[in-house]
Amino acid sequence: MNILASFDWLKEYVNKTPSPAEFVRRMTEVGNSVEQVIDVGATLERVVVGKILEVKAHPNADKLRVVDVLIYSILPKGEVGRGSVEIVCGGSNLEVGHLVAVALPGAKVKWHGGGEFVEIKETELRGVKSFGMICAPGELGFEKLQQEDRMIWDLTELTDAKPGTSLASALGLDDLLFDIEVTTNRPDAMSIIGLAREAGAAGLGKFEIRNLKFETKMKSEIRKSKIDVRVEATDLCPRYQAVMIENVKVAPSPWWMQKRLLLSGHRPINNVVDVTNYILHEMGQPLHAFDADKLEGGKIIVRKAKKGEKILALDGKEYELDPSMLAICDAARPVAVAGVMGGEPTGTTESTTHLVIESATFDPVSVRRTSRALNLYSDSSSLFEKGLSTESTAPALRRAIELICELTGGNVASSIVDERAGKYKPRVFAYDPRRVSDLIGVDVPAKKQRQILEAFGFVIGKGKITVP
Repeated sequence: MNILASFDWLKEYVNKTPSPAEFVRRMTEVGNSVEQVIDVGATLERVVVGKILEVKAHPNADKLRVVDVLIYSILPKGEVGRGSVEIVCGGSNLEVGHLVAVALPGAKVKWHGGGEFVEIKETELRGVKSFGMICAPGELGFEKLQQEDRMIWDLTELTDAKPGTSLASALGLDDLLFDIEVTTNRPDAMSIIGLAREAGAAGLGKFEIRNLKFETKMKSEIRKSKIDVRVEATDLCPRYQAVMIENVKVAPSPWWMQKRLLLSGHRPINNVVDVTNYILHEMGQPLHAFDADKLEGGKIIVRKAKKGEKILALDGKEYELDPSMLAICDAARPVAVAGVMGGEPTGTTESTTHLVIESATFDPVSVRRTSRALNLYSDSSSLFEKGLSTESTAPALRRAIELICELTGGNVASSIVDERAGKYKPRVFAYDPRRVSDLIGVDVPAKKQRQILEAFGFVIGKGKITVP
């Protein structure tokens, strides 16, 4: 299992900032191998913000335009900028006054968003000289932002940077990405917070949860529940939590969230779905958002599917379920394949105003078998099939409440429904530091053992240790 981790994001949860080289070395030594380091800013070298001054017809090509672009200021490497340049472009959304991404000669781009990066040069297109290239997102490596062919990247709503500013600086893309391999028995490390906790235990600083306001926010916003939740298959769903949020306005997410999702390998969709993917990557807990008005009878029933029941999933395909599979249902039909993927009819759209947010844990074997039987895989299923703690659902749900209310203007309309199969009992093991050293074949002093274990949250007592 591999995860893309933004260095800037990781640093939010470690009280000291290790050097990138030290982070790579120590994380690899403790078992989370850093397979690649991607300098995002370096991939955008010689790509700057430009402002469209004029759009003219190309004299020799109907589908091309000659664009006068302002790129004054200091260019990369201290060169003196040219006030404006002419660039031949086939973009369909060129508008005077808009800010665009301009790749200057020497920059590397992907032609039409495909293949490998190639260096561009000052050239002549159909008899007109072109100084550089006005780029679409896919041509700069952001294929997941590409909406339509021939649409260039309009930066007008994303930045107020002056023409000539490097794109990496203007959009906050001066970041390093670590491609980290996490062993399959460590789903707790398959998140930004999980990796930050690893970094703290590896001596790279103290792990800290900061900037999360959900604990105090919920106390003043809990209201009478309007959600009818029933868990029938408690053996396959040990905990199911849900909350209703009303008066939401579904729209694109702010750039800071889109940026982090893109660097993590996710496609930005809208401010509701993006929050669920953001928390999945940040906290390692999958969530799902239902359009509350599309749930028949206002019910959520967690049960085994009935023979022949079908669901149209979010990937646009229809799947037939069988009684071995766990489904999330409303009063009439399955609305999600538990732990794998939600259904399209109850997904969020621009018209959605009321949400039900799900945070749950499911039996890992059930999720794995269902995913393989349907040949349906997702980021959620890859985590659930490794086994997640029932205690991870609550902080993730409160984090979702915080972000969704902030980004959509919605407000909490219910208390948190919490259906669980039984009270949580932390696991406790006998603990003898000498026995630990004997088992691993390395003499680790008891003081060092305590330091490492407590950095992970273990509680050490006399002759025993409690798992966090």
